[in-house]
Order: sequence, then C-alpha cells, then structure tokens
Amino acid sequence: MTSKKALLLGCIIFPLALIVAFAIGFVSTFGSSSMPKAKVPSEAWLKLNPAAMINDYNELEQMKWFGSASLSAQELAEKIRSAARDERIKGMLIEPNFIQINYPALSEIGLAILDFKKAGKPVAAYGDYFSQGDYLLASYADNIYMEPSASAGLLLEGVSANLMFYKELFDKLGIKMHILQSGAYKGAGEPYSQTQLSPGTKENIDAALKERYRLLRTAIAQRRKLSLDEVTAFFETREDYFVSAEKAKAGKLIDFPMGRDAMLAKLKLEEDQLLSIADYQAPKQKQNSDKVAVIYLSGQISPGSGTEFGGQGVLSEAKIKKIIKDLKKHKDVKAVVLRINSPGGSALESELIYQQLLKLKKDYPLVISMGGVAASGGYYISCAGDYIMADEATITGSIGVIGIIPETVGLGKKLGLRSQTLRHGKFAGAFNLFESYDPVLIESLKRSSTGTYNEFKSRVTAARKYEAGSIDSVAEGRIFSAAAAKQNRLIDEIGDLSAAIRKAASLVNIKTYSTMAFPKQTTFWEALKDSDIMKMKQELHLLQDPQMQLERALQEIPATGEWQYLLPYNLE
Repeated sequence: MTSKKALLLGCIIFPLALIVAFAIGFVSTFGSSSMPKAKVPSEAWLKLNPAAMINDYNELEQMKWFGSASLSAQELAEKIRSAARDERIKGMLIEPNFIQINYPALSEIGLAILDFKKAGKPVAAYGDYFSQGDYLLASYADNIYMEPSASAGLLLEGVSANLMFYKELFDKLGIKMHILQSGAYKGAGEPYSQTQLSPGTKENIDAALKERYRLLRTAIAQRRKLSLDEVTAFFETREDYFVSAEKAKAGKLIDFPMGRDAMLAKLKLEEDQLLSIADYQAPKQKQNSDKVAVIYLSGQISPGSGTEFGGQGVLSEAKIKKIIKDLKKHKDVKAVVLRINSPGGSALESELIYQQLLKLKKDYPLVISMGGVAASGGYYISCAGDYIMADEATITGSIGVIGIIPETVGLGKKLGLRSQTLRHGKFAGAFNLFESYDPVLIESLKRSSTGTYNEFKSRVTAARKYEAGSIDSVAEGRIFSAAAAKQNRLIDEIGDLSAAIRKAASLVNIKTYSTMAFPKQTTFWEALKDSDIMKMKQELHLLQDPQMQLERALQEIPATGEWQYLLPYNLE
C-alpha cells in the first residue's frame, strides 16, 4: 500500500513540477525582456548589496520576477567598472549581507571597487552585522559606518577547516570502508578510516591555513592602514566574540559608529538616490575587434551529458566540448583564459577534460587563472595550459588519487539482511555491498590506484618540466598555497584574473581587446528544455526501495565507486 501511495504521489507531483517549471521558464524567457529598466536617479549612488552565496560566474540568466537577482562575482565586477565610467553614477554604498564567497572572487570585486575609486568617486560601507566576508568587502571603502546598537556586531574569526570523522560510527553500524589511496598526504579517506588526521596530513593542511590567515590579516592591515600586529591582536586577544561598533572604532577597524539614517545624512544622500546594482543597466561599451575568451570552470569534476538541469557547479567532458564548440563560433577570439575553481573529482573525467583542453590549446594560447581552489583534478586539468597563474589566496596541488569502497556485511547482519551471489568468472559479482570482498580484488584495486596515480604524476612532470623522479616532492597529495606552489614550480606566477587576461593577450601580441565570458548564459527554460527531465521520474521511483536508498547513500560518499582526484576539505 505504501509503494502504491508513493507511486500515486509521484504521478501527481511529476506533472505539477513540469507545469511549474514551464511557467517559470516562460516568464524567465519572455517576461524578462518586457520588464522596464530601472531609471537612474539624479546624482545616483550605486548600492552594492550582495547577500548569501556569490558564485564566480552564473551560467543561468537571473530571474528578477522572483526577488532580487543574485549576481556572480564576474557580473558584480563588470557592473562596478561600468559604473566607474558612467557619469550618472556619483558614488557607491556597500551594504553586504552575510555573503559567502571565496577569497579570490572577493578580490576580483575588490579590484573593481578600487577602479571605481580611481575614477574619483567616493565609496562608503555600512553594516549592522558584519560577517568576516562582509567586512572584507567593506574594507575596500573609503569609510566604514556601523550601527552603534548593542545588538549589532562585527565578527572576525580567522580561518579554519573542520573535518568530521565517521570511523567509530561506521564500526557501530557494521560498515567497513576500504581506503585505496596513492599519496601519503591524500587524506580524503582518513575521516572514514581514522579518528583524527595523520600527522603529515594535519601539518600539510595547517600550513595552507596559516598562509590564508596571513593573507587575511595583511589585507585588513593594508586597507585600514594598520600594522600587522594591531590586526593580529584583534583576532587573537580580544575579549568578545561579537565586537561592538565602539570597540571596532577604537581598534580603527571602522570609521563611524553611526546608524544608517545618520550616515545618509552625513553623506547628504536620500534613499531614492541609491540604485541597487542588480537594477543598474550599464551603458553599452564599444567592443574591440579582438577578443580574449574567459572560460569559467567551477565545481566538482563528474561524468555527465553536459545538459543536466542545474549543471552549474559540475564539470564534465561533455560540458567542456559544448563550451569549446560555442567558443569556436566566434572568429574574433584570439586567446583563452581558463578560470578554474575546482577541488577535482572523477579521475577519468579529469583526463577526458584534459584531452579536450589540449585540443583547444592547438588553436589558442591557453592561460590558466586559478580561483579559490584548483586542486587534485582541478590541478590536473590546469596542466593543459601554456601558462599557470594563481590568485594569492588559491589552494592548489593535491596530486594523488583516492578510492573508497564500503562493505556492509556487519550492517546487513544487524538489519537481518543476508546476501548470496552465484557467479561464474573470477571477478563476477565482485562489488556486492553486503558480502565480504575478495582480497584478490582489493589487491587488484590497489594496483589500479597506483597506475592512476602514476598517470597524474606523468601529466604534471611533462607540463611543469620536472626531472625524472623529482615529482614526489610535490606530489603525495600535498596541498599548497599560491606562494608555496610558485616556490615549487607548480605555477608560473601569482596574479589575479585581470593579470591572466593580459598575459593571454600578450601571447598573441594584441594591445586592444575585449573579453567574452563562457559558458554563454542560458535562460531557465532553455536549460530545462535541454536537460533530461525524465530523470526526475526515475528518482521518484528509487525512493520506493529501502535497499536502493541505502546503497545510493553509501555510493554518494566522496570517492566511492571510481578513482578520484579530489580535495575534500573546505579551507576558509
């Protein structure tokens, strides 16, 4: 009866989902073009008010019918630079709201703000609560205003990496994890096989965190004209978690403890002079005949058709092929920059993407610009470039391979499940979760892991011109800050995206050029139309089978089921 109810519910929900999706798609495709453009008020100030998650790049066009648009770092920087040239825009007010953004993407927005200031236009920032990301963005302003109420606060935490360990839980559940890794510092499997990080992995991660912490404190010190010791003392010796406006003023982290209305009065601004950046329509600029294409490759590397709905945040060979096909339609593109922000993923898919990028390099100079993270598979595909640049806050490296195979015989016994496989052939029925794996199989997988790891090292050796046998000093799964990567020749230069674009242009000797972003943005409806929508129906069917649910949950553990070039840690 329960399965019949689930099936009936699926039959109802699925058509309704299609109807809703069609309605949203119709509005986003046809309705947005008819929406009136926001009028630029007299003596306008641009209001930079990002909130929540900020992507490096948006592959879907934004739909303003359903609230304010969530602009990407690329869109925000582009609009800010347009506003710097726009005589109608007289200044900027930064009002961030608990933004989540990687440091290199925040720096790209910050560099655009600096260009705005160079145009002779004032920049102010205001907040009642400043998260760390909010404050870092606000620190680019000429003056920072903060709500003086005792219930307001400034929060600067530092940097950290939290890891959860599951070994004891899995022991109690009767789940055994076979960890197959190549690279002594490739710690992706440690949460499943240990109760704490191994000393080498801990030391390696901690070194990257220390460099990120140094960059954080240095950035604040430079923008606020403070000494590094003053900023360090604020992070490490202050009494309270939340800092009041008065104490922030005393520490020279803000300029004015002042409410928003008082701030507007001081700046001689009216509310209706503020134009939200989402509503700002920049004047069209004349495009140069030569173009440098910037391809944004963000997310985990995973197999796919390239047409999955919601595919932003996933990189596949099929997706790269589609991007390259679109790029080659533009005969004015002379050079290409790959902006990579990926922790890696599937080893095989990384190799397939790498091969596609090698083909692309035959037709265009290829410069790599590393964003927040370009590690493991993200570094693997970077090896296709002619020149590798990384933002100063980039995490890269992690040259190693991992595979995790769950075995649930103990769990099956606890649940009253028994499994018996009849097989003909040495490896027939080898991967049954509820049966013990043959040691011969495990040894075979270890050899395969070593072979995959050797291929990774060979790609790096060839790309970075290491001497035979010297690659192990930078491999073994170690991660590196940009400074350490430069020192170890894993990258060529530390620089932002603009520097990478200039480098690409120099490789083809062009002085004047425009940029063109890829993948080209699509509407919600176009993305839905091109996707395999029938997979939604299959997903509903899977929910009816408890064993399928269990097997799928175990298979979604990182690095399960195939070899992975993956950095699983989020270092912030």
